[in-house]
Amino acid sequence: MPCLSFGDSPTETLQHLLAAADRYALDWLKLLCAQKLWDNVSVDTIATTLACAEMYSCLELKNKCIGFFAAEKNFKKAILTEGFVKLVQKFPSIIAEL
Repeated sequence: MPCLSFGDSPTETLQHLLAAADRYALDWLKLLCAQKLWDNVSVDTIATTLACAEMYSCLELKNKCIGFFAAEKNFKKAILTEGFVKLVQKFPSIIAEL
């Protein structure tokens, strides 16, 4: 898990916390982080949020993210982000689910 840096955004901090919760099997914390990530999702963060959901087995968050991508206006904007490029590189099979 990468170190938290002073410049991390709230979304990045939640993603790091989700990683720690998964590592230490703190399911209640995973659920809380997933909910907060969803509350703060945007076209700029959806791809990295989906990557975290996939990486840390957060099925409900993953399904919500896929639903977010289903809206054409969201999809067209989100695919232009750096996070989307990284998502596709790390999880190429996810494209079939979008």
